[in-house]
Amino acid sequence: MSPLGVLKSLPLCRDLSDEALTGVAALTHIAQFMPGELLLRQGTPSTCAYALVAGQVAVLRTLPGGGELPLAEVGPGSVVGEMSLLAELPRMASARALDVVQAVVFDRAVFAAACRTRQPAARIILEGVMRRVCAHIRSLTAPLQAQAAPGPVWQPAPDAPPTAEFDYRRFLSLLRCAPALGDAGLDRFVALAPPRALSRGEPLFTPDTLAPGLTLVVHGALESLPGATSDAQAMEIYGPGSLVGLPTVLDGGPLDWRVRAREQSLVLQLPQATFEACYAGQDDFAFGLLRAVAEQLADSMLRLSNRLAQNTGLQRAQTILARRLA
Repeated sequence: MSPLGVLKSLPLCRDLSDEALTGVAALTHIAQFMPGELLLRQGTPSTCAYALVAGQVAVLRTLPGGGELPLAEVGPGSVVGEMSLLAELPRMASARALDVVQAVVFDRAVFAAACRTRQPAARIILEGVMRRVCAHIRSLTAPLQAQAAPGPVWQPAPDAPPTAEFDYRRFLSLLRCAPALGDAGLDRFVALAPPRALSRGEPLFTPDTLAPGLTLVVHGALESLPGATSDAQAMEIYGPGSLVGLPTVLDGGPLDWRVRAREQSLVLQLPQATFEACYAGQDDFAFGLLRAVAEQLADSMLRLSNRLAQNTGLQRAQTILARRLA
């Protein structure tokens, strides 16, 4: 099969034009793995993703305290290690070849350079990976909500939140998303996104609703919680520089969780229509926004995956202890 034929057989590339496929082919290469060989090792730096062309791969997660949790067994058309294209984070799981495996290699450094030089093929692949990660994030929320432990009963704070006149612009360059957006991008975000002050405990998003747009935390912290009303431990905490409202601002689906202010906070809210217009552009701000959103998706995926592994490991340890005491 020709290189273009190999790429065309992958769901990630199936809808690309021949011109786009030619661009992707220039950014990738083919690798082969023997039975038992690791494609990915949990905890190591993420340098590339693999789209499987032939063979079967077991995806495994090492649990805190020992033992492995089988996550999936995947075959041709599947992608493993896709998070590496979004951000430079440690591998969340290991992937082991079950037989002879052939895979298309998407190198992180190559794709990062291609995105910086505005190559359309790189952006198409990156957006496809982001859609997959949005689906993964949604799939993690159901077991996390089922495992959620009770939290303290929330008491509203009597003091007032910071006002929108708070001189937050002085601190924008220190935010975690600043390198992705750049100084000009941050200025553009501020010009388009009205500030909103939140009191401690004030809701921002509720389940089964759409986020009104992309929210940037400037001061304070927000948290995502399972359920509609009950108090539970936070699934994820968003500090200054975090982008909140994903994945609904990308995939258009409703949120499966709620978000509220963990403390007095100040946020900037980029309306959905404005976000979509900016995100679809070809200028520096569009690509900075793409990079910032990709990094936030990767960070959320890592946090939620780690939380699920911790909960699963704890439940397994409690089951073993109960059996020994019985």
